[in-house]
Amino acid sequence: MSHGIAGVLLAGGLGRRLGGDKALVALAGRPLVWHTARRLKPQVEMLILNANGDPDRFAWLGLPVVADESGDFAGPLAGVLAGLNWFKRERPDVRAMVSVSADAPFIPHDLVDRLDAALAAHPDARVAVAQSRSRRHHVIGLWRPDAAGDIAFQLARGERKAETMVDRLGAVSVPFEDFDLGGEAGDPFFNVNTPEDLAFAESAVARAKPRVVGVAGWKNSGKTTLVVKLVGELVRRGYRVSTVKHSHHEIASETEGTDSARHREAGAQQVALVTPSRWALVSGADRIVWRDEREAPLEDVVAALAPADVVIVEGMKSAQIPKIEVRRLGQGDGGPLAERDPEVFAVASDQDLRGARVPVFSIDDVGGLTDSLLAKVGLPLRKEAS
Repeated sequence: MSHGIAGVLLAGGLGRRLGGDKALVALAGRPLVWHTARRLKPQVEMLILNANGDPDRFAWLGLPVVADESGDFAGPLAGVLAGLNWFKRERPDVRAMVSVSADAPFIPHDLVDRLDAALAAHPDARVAVAQSRSRRHHVIGLWRPDAAGDIAFQLARGERKAETMVDRLGAVSVPFEDFDLGGEAGDPFFNVNTPEDLAFAESAVARAKPRVVGVAGWKNSGKTTLVVKLVGELVRRGYRVSTVKHSHHEIASETEGTDSARHREAGAQQVALVTPSRWALVSGADRIVWRDEREAPLEDVVAALAPADVVIVEGMKSAQIPKIEVRRLGQGDGGPLAERDPEVFAVASDQDLRGARVPVFSIDDVGGLTDSLLAKVGLPLRKEAS
């Protein structure tokens, strides 16, 4: 998350081609705006929604709802202006604001960081806009606060073209590559305008969804050691892996040698640290920025991760995800998880467990456990990187 940057989701359009209120159209069982919000929220310090009409229809989203400052549906630039003016009043410490169309559910996880870097490198520009497939996305951009005056002037003159506005502001374009949709290339700024677009997005959500697998067990059972071995083996076979490290206690700092650092050293591209009151994403040695959110839903944490083939969750015994149970002599008190949790599909143990409900592997049989994991989530059982 970039410091001093806030965001606005633009949902102020009429959405005629989808029958109105496009932001609330269901995609994979959730409103379209929910998908975009969960992508953008971890990247900014504060997020608001620009929408016209009754704001109560978005109350479930838990975001401030800001309407256009004119009632004539002046287009997305009016939403950008409303957001800039709102933050000027309510959060004058905000140094830049990113705007994203609410109907763009696949925006990159590094969108804000890359736009911020581009704007910093071009001090004369007052906006940095995203570009994909050689096309600029004029209202998916990072705006300096002083752009508000020029936008207001243009709108007052009846000029609504966002392209004209960003050119006037000296826009710098930031190119983004396609992302992987289960073997098919996808535009990260694909937006939903028609029923055909919605059908494509449904398919893309299903294909882009990572396989989530848990490693669970009682205290001192060796969960972290097994996660590290599984990450290393999956990476060796050419899979992209991220992890979620859950702690029942608060974490003061992230240092070399901690469990989550071991995840990264094994090859995890990202680690999400989740505690009872907050969570954070760790992508490298950068300083961690925590998000205050009690009992963050696993689904939202996973959604904030960059695209991965497999996400391994350490802990969260009660999560409704496929799990490998770790069972060792000398572990903390607690009965076998496999006997009462139907999600457990394998046990890794240092004991001879006869009559178990699920296959039992030696705790050191990383190859066999990896094969079992891949078979469970439907990925190829390849032995080397492809």
